[in-house]
Amino acid sequence: MPKLPIFQSEEELAAWIETHDTASYIDQMEDADEIFNVQRSSFPTRPIDVRLRSDYLAAIEAVAEQRGIPYQMLIQAWLLEKLRQEAPEMLPQT
Repeated sequence: MPKLPIFQSEEELAAWIETHDTASYIDQMEDADEIFNVQRSSFPTRPIDVRLRSDYLAAIEAVAEQRGIPYQMLIQAWLLEKLRQEAPEMLPQT
């Protein structure tokens, strides 16, 4: 397991986190004591019906479970990632 570097400032830490995957360092990190209020934005949605092979859906559900998120959220994230690659001009500016 790699050792978490020591940082001289919060800015240095933030810059490092933006460029590194922190998953392998998680056991070395301290729990945050701060409480963050999160306000979710509500966007209009429409249900769609998509047929997937059962084994594909099972794999998606397994990946979602590993990540601790609902499988529908994972599918949305993957679709958005592909849309950003293929047609970024079609996405609203946030």
